[in-house]
Amino acid sequence: MEYTTEVLDRTTGDLKTVSLGSWISVTEYGASKGVGSRQVRAILSHLGLLQEQLEVSKSGNSRVTRRRLTNEAVKAGLGKCIYPKKAGSYPFDVLSPEGQSWADLRWDDAVKTMASEIASNPIATTAKECLDQFKLSRLSDMTPQMEVCFLSDHFSDLLQVDICRITGASPRMVSLHVNTRADQIRAWKAWRDKTLLVTERVTFNPNCVDL
Repeated sequence: MEYTTEVLDRTTGDLKTVSLGSWISVTEYGASKGVGSRQVRAILSHLGLLQEQLEVSKSGNSRVTRRRLTNEAVKAGLGKCIYPKKAGSYPFDVLSPEGQSWADLRWDDAVKTMASEIASNPIATTAKECLDQFKLSRLSDMTPQMEVCFLSDHFSDLLQVDICRITGASPRMVSLHVNTRADQIRAWKAWRDKTLLVTERVTFNPNCVDL
């Protein structure tokens, strides 16, 4: 998307439209690098260009965590935070030509560093390989919550920081999904134990004991 601005031409006194170059969304920038929306946000967060922020949800009834451009990045002209006026629309960020160049210069080093952090941990390496193989066997994509639960189910010793590196999900979202999973397991165990207790009481009826 091309952004423009109006400047005053002092020689004529007229306003002139000047191009600010092609600005693209963070997701579009990731696509140009061959990575998905989560991965590009993880990499740009690693570079310090994005950070987690609490914002109003699409419904307007709650608050959600999104990875948005930092105030410093916006002030430096590396991008803009867009908040659509249309009800129900999601906010998004765009990178300026300068922001794209800034990220381009640091991209390869960031990818190598993040990959080495996983490679240096045998458990994380195995977990990533298992998740990748499982995803290939599925007919549909996995949500971040599904990926986090898969790793938590099969690799209970895996640290949340490693789950973030493998899935590309933010630390806050990984923590939320891990805690949600734990709550669901506790609720299921409580229901199971209650059901077993009721079944035992119904099965054992002293009045029906043969003498």
